[in-house]
Amino acid sequence: MNINRIIFAIEDCISTLSRYSVSAFFPDYCDLHTVIGLDQQDRERRPWLKAPYIATTKQGYYLSVFEISGALKEMDENPDQTAPGTLESLIAALAERMNTAWKNSGHKISFVFERDPERGRDEIEAMLLPQRKSIARTGILLQDVLDEKVTTLTPWLVRERCWLTVWSSEELLSRTDRKDHQTRVRKLAEHAPPARFAQDPWRWTLSALKIRHDALLDTLEQALTHDSDGLLIRLMDIHEVGREIRRQLERNSTPAVWQPHLPEDARPAGWRQGGDTSVFHAPSLNLQLFTTQPETHGSLIQAGELWHGMVAITLPPQNLRTFNQLVRDVPRAIPWRIRMDLMPDGMKALGVKKTLLTYSSFIPPLRPMYDSVMMLNDINKHDPVCIMTIVATTWGNSREVCTRNQALLKSALEGWGVCGTTTTFGDPRRAWVNTVLAASHSSGPIPLYPPLSHALSLFPLNRAGSVWRGQGNLMMHTEDGSAWEVALASSQQNKHTELTPGAPGLGKSILINALSEIQIASAQKNLPFIAYIDKGFSAQGLVQLIRDSLPEQRKDEAVGIILSNDPDHTRNLFDVMYGARKPVTPEKNFMVSVLCALCVDTGTGQPCNPGDTRQIISSLVDLAFREYGENNPRLYRAGTEPLVDLALEESGIAEQHDAGWWNAATWFEIRDMLHIAGNIPAAQRAHYQAMPLLAEMSALLGQPSIRDVFGTVQRDNSEERLLDYIRRALDQGHSDYPMMSGCTRFMLSPDTRVVAVDLNNVAGDKTPAGRLRTGIMYLLAGQIAGGDFVLPQYQEEIRKNLDPRYHEVIFRRIEQLDQEVKTKVYDELHNAKGINFIWEALDTQELEQRKFGIRTVLSTQLLQHYPPAVLKSANTLWLLRYRPDEIPFLRDNFGVPEVTLRRFLKMPEGAAPDGSGVPVLAVFRVKNGTLARILKFTLGPLELWALNSSPKDSALRRALTQEVGSLRARQILAEHFPRGSATSLIEHRARTHDSENVIHELAAELIRKQGYNL
Repeated sequence: MNINRIIFAIEDCISTLSRYSVSAFFPDYCDLHTVIGLDQQDRERRPWLKAPYIATTKQGYYLSVFEISGALKEMDENPDQTAPGTLESLIAALAERMNTAWKNSGHKISFVFERDPERGRDEIEAMLLPQRKSIARTGILLQDVLDEKVTTLTPWLVRERCWLTVWSSEELLSRTDRKDHQTRVRKLAEHAPPARFAQDPWRWTLSALKIRHDALLDTLEQALTHDSDGLLIRLMDIHEVGREIRRQLERNSTPAVWQPHLPEDARPAGWRQGGDTSVFHAPSLNLQLFTTQPETHGSLIQAGELWHGMVAITLPPQNLRTFNQLVRDVPRAIPWRIRMDLMPDGMKALGVKKTLLTYSSFIPPLRPMYDSVMMLNDINKHDPVCIMTIVATTWGNSREVCTRNQALLKSALEGWGVCGTTTTFGDPRRAWVNTVLAASHSSGPIPLYPPLSHALSLFPLNRAGSVWRGQGNLMMHTEDGSAWEVALASSQQNKHTELTPGAPGLGKSILINALSEIQIASAQKNLPFIAYIDKGFSAQGLVQLIRDSLPEQRKDEAVGIILSNDPDHTRNLFDVMYGARKPVTPEKNFMVSVLCALCVDTGTGQPCNPGDTRQIISSLVDLAFREYGENNPRLYRAGTEPLVDLALEESGIAEQHDAGWWNAATWFEIRDMLHIAGNIPAAQRAHYQAMPLLAEMSALLGQPSIRDVFGTVQRDNSEERLLDYIRRALDQGHSDYPMMSGCTRFMLSPDTRVVAVDLNNVAGDKTPAGRLRTGIMYLLAGQIAGGDFVLPQYQEEIRKNLDPRYHEVIFRRIEQLDQEVKTKVYDELHNAKGINFIWEALDTQELEQRKFGIRTVLSTQLLQHYPPAVLKSANTLWLLRYRPDEIPFLRDNFGVPEVTLRRFLKMPEGAAPDGSGVPVLAVFRVKNGTLARILKFTLGPLELWALNSSPKDSALRRALTQEVGSLRARQILAEHFPRGSATSLIEHRARTHDSENVIHELAAELIRKQGYNL
């Protein structure tokens, strides 16, 4: 008899038994039964778990499920690269940890990976739900923007999920442990009332098995996280696992909040049948999860409205390829799920075949089989040979769609390293269940026998992972469409310092504005506090968008300011908190920083004698407030401030004192009387008049308290006295900066929460002196827009130094500031390049603001514009482009993989022609490690036209706004230019048309096209 035929006959018999054993009752396909409750150690080790994490099967297996969000960073998939951070290093570490456990039977793992483009809309809708509730609370009309996000992002998003299931069986236990357990169960069963359809955890509780199961969970978790350089994984409770199983079976009808009943959740339901007590307990898990009755049509399954088709791998990849390559091969529009089971004892399973082949190896047709088995036997000595099954499924709304998807999935799997596949199953329902997460311990119909390391290389270990899944407020997506969430200013990061370098035209300003808009849409009760300091009008579109979305009486909550260096825009450098007579610590620090900046030597970028200068300036500020706040307060004079005079007359205060009293009255006294009378605006004006002025600093330098201490100090490398140099520098500052040299004329409304200050008209030129001027303006604008952001951290100092009559007003504002994340944005900072003192001041602010709940965004054109201190302290990078010579810095200081850095530089700059968005290399330092991914940032036309700052597009938007208003202008532009830019058309017409003003002609043409719809 032919030995070959005998072997094939045995294999066919086994295959037939496994593939053609059919159960009629669908819940019997699921072997999940009950759970093992949490003990005290579980609650201490995993306090976030609210429900058990171990389920049991009818055969006594323990199972737990990890959700794998993905890898922190892209890993180099080159098999020759084995350095830390590569895929090979992770596989080696995982194989080493699993090696011992996989030499003996008892454990099993299963990876389930799913991609569903039809659920991409659900991803963005779920993320936007809190924002929809937020804008309803805050009263800002941004519904159209949120709706547009859904419409724009849905075609590019794919819902992607991955899970790892771990089984442990009683085979791990000694015979004595198993026998003792069976004896205990029999004794309990004698006294337990019958409950045929109920869960009975007591029957499966086995501490020895739980210890071994937990040990494997810990081993896998440590190996996969790989010292914060691997995967993001989370242990799921059985409520979540059950919900996901039910969703995979009934995709269109499972509520998002559904969960199975566990023993602790059980409530009596129904009527007791005889002596059976099932109604008092939670039903068995399989009865709760498998509630549908799928119908078989050939090799397809119809469950509800969906048809499902399966594909099993019969021949493993002949050429090892990574899982990411399979994802790229499957068309994005195809929904699919794949389950890969891995069990130990591969050589044991091949034992009969090995024995038969040993005695028949002399037969030429069988020699290759013998060689293969013996090769596996040799490999097994150092790399355990495993049993592996791979089954995939796809689905569609009709039989035709499902058949098409099945054919495409089959083709992709066969091209994955050259695999063999089958779509024929004796029991299609069993094949379908074998693709479902954790539903059954049984594996696919076709066993494969790879070494452990080879099997691990096929798993989805290098997918993009986010720590903010389900918690984000910004939706981005990977190059292959996987939804990727970001939560701005979240607790996952210890500080919130963001750098956004990018050359003009790449979308840097649009990105920054969009991030601010997301914060506004995510506010709790009121608009968040945002201070935007800009040069070039980039933020004015954002402010206008917010103002258009607010009712008329709330327009002051968002303002855009274009600073001008004239008395009408005066903001006194020495203003302090309303009601105070001297500055609190952050106010004094700001005054000292600006005064020191006025003393900067543009040749060095630092003040002369930096240490001495700072001491002198600090003493000067203290002296100024001691002089004008205590010793000689400034006297009130009628006619100085008309608003104050009018308030005194109308309130009757002017008649309460005689002329002698008024001649000696100070501005502080006037302020206090007006405050008591309830006229806060007038009291604020009086408060401004009481403050010291920059012009008075020169004289104060001659006071004995300063002259006696510092009078003999000379400038470095000069015979000039340092006090004379500082006096000269401050006098020059008084002359050069009239906008901060007098009493404050420019006031913000107390209701203002979003402020954009533009420095275009006050910034300096490209000379060192001009850059210094720009830097000083950045410091001043930062104080105007967000100087009070840090006040919540100084409440005790304020309470001690501030008159109690002002506590209510001041602490109301402080309470508001304390409840919200504040944002400070400094855009176009390359204009202050080379003035190290300015950057050091910003860096000092940024380091201090970490504990104040302030999100700081620093934007410039090139990464090299940032000083090293700022680069080291940043924990978020939004990279639109960088230079090749900056790769070592990003690799060594931020831990961005070099493979990612080089691949990003090969991508086209700017927005993709297909509308998928702008590629961004996003880097986040989080508590788990460092996230680094190439992502797509996608906006709709309404947002793009609101936030676009390119010169030609901005000019067209302004021209339309003058005619039809900003809201209607954006709608018209979005309708005619859905890509968010008309620059190409404007440039084309400028070349081909004989016109004096192409932009105004285009605006007029767009208005005419509206007709009566204008």
